[in-house]
Amino acid sequence: MSRTQSDFRFADASGALPGLGHTLPIWRTPLSFLSSLPSQGDLVRVRLGRQPVYLACHPELADQVLRDSRTFDKGGPAHDEVRELLGDGIVTCPNAAHRRVRRLVQPAFQRTRVAGHITTMAARADAMTGAWRSGVPLDVTREMTDMAMTIGVRAMFAAEIAEHYRDETHACLDAIIKGIHREAFASALGVQWLFRHRTRRFHGTLARYKQVVDEVITAYRRSDAEHADILSMLLAARDDDGEPMSDHEVRENVINIFAAATAPGHASAMAWALHLLDRHPDIARGVQQEIDSVLAGDPPDESAVARLELTRRVVLETLRLYPQSWLLTRCVATPVELAGRSLPPGTSVVVSPYQLHRQSGLFPDAERFDPDRWADGTPGPRGAYIPFGNGSRKCPGDTFALTEIVVVLARVLQNWILRGKAGSSGPMVPRVTTMLQAPPLMMTPHLRGSRS
Repeated sequence: MSRTQSDFRFADASGALPGLGHTLPIWRTPLSFLSSLPSQGDLVRVRLGRQPVYLACHPELADQVLRDSRTFDKGGPAHDEVRELLGDGIVTCPNAAHRRVRRLVQPAFQRTRVAGHITTMAARADAMTGAWRSGVPLDVTREMTDMAMTIGVRAMFAAEIAEHYRDETHACLDAIIKGIHREAFASALGVQWLFRHRTRRFHGTLARYKQVVDEVITAYRRSDAEHADILSMLLAARDDDGEPMSDHEVRENVINIFAAATAPGHASAMAWALHLLDRHPDIARGVQQEIDSVLAGDPPDESAVARLELTRRVVLETLRLYPQSWLLTRCVATPVELAGRSLPPGTSVVVSPYQLHRQSGLFPDAERFDPDRWADGTPGPRGAYIPFGNGSRKCPGDTFALTEIVVVLARVLQNWILRGKAGSSGPMVPRVTTMLQAPPLMMTPHLRGSRS
């Protein structure tokens, strides 16, 4: 039963320092700081310096913030800086432009379109594992990151005319994804001068990346052919008035989609899933039995992916524990009451999927890896599980991401068992940037049928 606004608990977060507020714990230990807030209130006010930021810790409040995009527009700490870097695409644009942009972009991520990329996903997984040597340790996070980026580039630019651009796009994306968190927050805090040389290199790479995307768009326009990829869909899209996107709009959406689809989040989910399966051998055996039964040695196709039920539950549970978006920021556009507090326009409001997913009151034994909690559908109350956001601003590529992770895991585990370092029992500590990333994770691959 829904509460009235006055039923929610409001609190000022404890531990604020004069002038600094909660900046130090947010910078040093953001995940543990976030996890400490639900016990203080359902809506908690923290301070970045002297700037107040409201964190919605209750799923009903989070649901209200994410679903009411007219009141809670895209914005918040460092958002303007990211938008300045990536442009006004599907991820960064304000609500006033979002409806049109989403209608133009969404068809590229329909389930039938995603199914067309499964062959590429499996082929790239095969290319990755083809270089592995049984018994030779490797950094699974690095492997998955390179592969996910390759899948993203090929899903966007499938045509032969883009072949010679792919390596450069891959290299540019790698540098941009690594640097965007630093650049956005350095700009928000006014300390770009601390990173002068890295900032200059970053902006040079970003400029070249935009130039490459423009060149590919021009080549596609000239070819006037359907290439069964995301860029072709964007070029063919029409809004309600029958108008296409301009080349500038296409470029900014390509850049936005690349930033989301090739970000470390997908790769981290794959690495974390392999790590969690290594720590839970009974579940790993069940997954491998399912893969053997469903795939029978063949590469996965759309029908097989739908039947990999346990594998999918492993992915959903991995994303509960390690959601790629750990913070979703919004800016109040019109006056609103939230948890009994009147918030004026310009107020920053934040929702943390990581924090919601790990609340024991929402998910029993929340720190435990338990794919079976998904056996009867989505666990937890409405609005509690949001690895891809919620409402109209929910990531349009969520089906692509889930499919990619399931396909890659299935293809890898068809032929390999991966073992972590012996004697290592502590939890993996995520790296916190714009996305929640897996740290370097050394694992040793062993061909199925052989043992270490």
